[in-house]
Amino acid sequence: MVNLMSFVINSFHLCIISRLETLRGTKYRCVLINVALADITNNIRMVIFYSCSEFFLASYIRGAPELRIPISVMMFISNYISFHVFLLASMEKYVAICEPFSYQSSVLVRWLPLNFVIIWLYIFSLSTILSLINALNLIPGISNLGITVFRTAVFAVAPNVVSGTLLIKVYKEMRRMRNRSEISAQDSEKTNAATYLIIIFTLEMIAFLLNSVCIVFTHSTGNPLLCTIWNAFIKAPYTMLNTVIYGWRTQSYRQHVCKLFGCNRRRISIAEG
Repeated sequence: MVNLMSFVINSFHLCIISRLETLRGTKYRCVLINVALADITNNIRMVIFYSCSEFFLASYIRGAPELRIPISVMMFISNYISFHVFLLASMEKYVAICEPFSYQSSVLVRWLPLNFVIIWLYIFSLSTILSLINALNLIPGISNLGITVFRTAVFAVAPNVVSGTLLIKVYKEMRRMRNRSEISAQDSEKTNAATYLIIIFTLEMIAFLLNSVCIVFTHSTGNPLLCTIWNAFIKAPYTMLNTVIYGWRTQSYRQHVCKLFGCNRRRISIAEG
């Protein structure tokens, strides 16, 4: 139910983002959409997992390859896509804040929507390859823990290190801009977008570290209880935070929500009169 609620809230968030006039034609809108889609992908995976957990686990561990491969693909995509979305978003914010004169001419920025499509296709292809290796045992002699450590280091830790390095540089540059009082109206929009990305990336890293601890505990003890509690009551609520943080920081978003639910001040005053 927690994951289902998170899925509904993120879908609602996605609909509002697509309707906000202030985001039309901006690169920020593309980033927000992909962050929400990454959270929705994780919610779908967890709803399916908890709806049929016994079949899911049995098929993933001991099932036939035709069952293990699609289950593994779904798990890998939901696990890795958010890290690569943050990587591309961090690169765009780095160019916007630290290299403003090359922002409009940058291939990364000009083709940002296409680059996000490429990222999703890349993760899908990568997940398919990893699933084939896992299901068909193409690399004999390697334990599941060894494969898990390898793919976590390459496909989670590496993009997180790059994203974190870029966002630290972005944060330092924003501090210098504030100290010099050189922030124009256009720069203010870019710095607000960068601040939002830094906040949700920091929360993502906290969640990732806690999740790693849960995985190590499960592999060492063989007891999946900690991971189950994590996924149900910590990871799922975390996927709602991007919605809460963006809504809290953006007045036009809150106004649009009020209009959708018919709770603007004028209607309230008419009802009271």
